[in-house]
Amino acid sequence: MIEDYAHLYSKLYAGEVAACFRFLDERAAADGGTADYWHWRAVAHLRAGEFLRTVDLCCQITRRSNTFGFQMHALCDACAHLGLKEVALAMIEYVGTKPDVHPLMPFLWRVYGWHYLGADEDVLNLSPEGVDEHSAYVLGHHQGRSAMRLNGIARGVELFHRYWSSREARRVLFPHVDTEHYWCGDRALPAQMTLTSIASGHGDQVNWVRYAGALQALGVHIEYNDGSDRTYRFAMPAAEQARDAEALRAAGFVVAADGASWTEPFALFTSLFPVLGHASSARYIEPIEPSSVDAIVGDIRRRAGGRRCVGIFWSSCDSANNFANRSLTLPDLHPLFDSTPDIHWVIMQRGFERKRWLDDPRAHESERFTTLPPDVTLAHSVNIVDALDAFVGNDGALSHIAGALGKACHLFLNEVAEWRYERDPHRTPWYPSMRLVRARRLGDWDDVVRTLQRLLTSEAT
Repeated sequence: MIEDYAHLYSKLYAGEVAACFRFLDERAAADGGTADYWHWRAVAHLRAGEFLRTVDLCCQITRRSNTFGFQMHALCDACAHLGLKEVALAMIEYVGTKPDVHPLMPFLWRVYGWHYLGADEDVLNLSPEGVDEHSAYVLGHHQGRSAMRLNGIARGVELFHRYWSSREARRVLFPHVDTEHYWCGDRALPAQMTLTSIASGHGDQVNWVRYAGALQALGVHIEYNDGSDRTYRFAMPAAEQARDAEALRAAGFVVAADGASWTEPFALFTSLFPVLGHASSARYIEPIEPSSVDAIVGDIRRRAGGRRCVGIFWSSCDSANNFANRSLTLPDLHPLFDSTPDIHWVIMQRGFERKRWLDDPRAHESERFTTLPPDVTLAHSVNIVDALDAFVGNDGALSHIAGALGKACHLFLNEVAEWRYERDPHRTPWYPSMRLVRARRLGDWDDVVRTLQRLLTSEAT
């Protein structure tokens, strides 16, 4: 039972959407006149995959309220999924015409909204003149992200570092953190460095632990305070670690005899990409205790009866971040599932989309599908992905794990994807074994599914 609004987000991430709507129905009489209440309803529809309803409610809130602005995130997320870029852009401009809104609101709507929708040149043309320091840094790191997506990481990483990962950026954006002992690119390296996470997800940790490995190869003792060492074991080949260590030495990095600092994945990336580039490796993590999933993998192979076993995770609806722009819904996948009889699909989905899957008749076809139990941990998932033949997923932790393991992997993306995938429609230097499947138009998920069908069919032959 949900007792107050503070419990809603955790319930929505867990996929308990029906319980959230019941709570909101009960609060309608008391709270139905507030923008905050209708924003909660919009977010609940978003998590339920009801994206058009989300757009409708967010537009209503925008028209009726001059002070509430958080609906912009759900609006742009849903519009990016649906391909309704012009609708979201129109609402962003509409906010700028409202006479009674705070001047900062139109500015921040443009920064966030234009970036979400891929209007990168517009983001780069924005000026911080007249805004507070925090908002100027918000603009700065979004301009860095837009520059990397538009022109390549090498052309924007310095700007992103300055406004997101630098010591000054941490002071402005995360005033609670210890900046005195924070490492963000200093050539003088401490003897010990603790890797923690601030505004970083599991995918960021997996993607950029390669840079921690380079520091380790140089002689820095790395402590993992983000839990990643309980999920997988860093194991970049010695020759590649030596390559990266030599590049760092040539760039002037030196390890001190003592001292301790902390850092986080984004700081590792922005500090070391200019020296090491993508630091590519075919396989740089290993599972922890692979035998812990022997029973699960054995059951999958028995059910498969010789079919290829392919893991799939299609929606980050369980994530605290924007997710719709990079996620499919189960109905999108029906053509893929129905056209691949030679594949045994291993369903690794969580959140509401998992509940939706369990209500699908296909979930009971044991020869074609295995649904992993809900108590499977991320460490278990690493072991399972490594034991499968391939993986298909969205831009989330499991796809990064598959890439870091060197598994055959198809990562599907919207036309406007995150900056780390730059502009190449098919490949990414981060993961040599990964194939990108990018929509040719914003929100054209049918195109993505058709491409996945073609690729998976051709691989079978």
